[in-house]
Amino acid sequence: MAYLSYPSATDLHLRLEGHEQAILTVVRKCPWWHSAEVEGRRPGSTTVSAVTLIARRDMDPTLRQILATCAGLVFPADGGAGRPRARPRRAGPASKRKQR
Repeated sequence: MAYLSYPSATDLHLRLEGHEQAILTVVRKCPWWHSAEVEGRRPGSTTVSAVTLIARRDMDPTLRQILATCAGLVFPADGGAGRPRARPRRAGPASKRKQR
């Protein structure tokens, strides 16, 4: 699960688990990441258990917008686990009233 945290007044961390490759593909080449921490990589393997990308905290609104648009994820204001963005309900045929 994607997880956004603020370990200091100046940094934000985005932690992505190994199965979240689609999200990582979207955000990994963004220029604001100043470092990354890779977890669970075995020698000779390309598989990891998680990646934490680290950026300046002022990139938070931009990152949130990208994750909402590309991955459909929203995060609590103070950080935490991302959850799917609520989709507006469409009115189906059963909800339309006959008009005469």
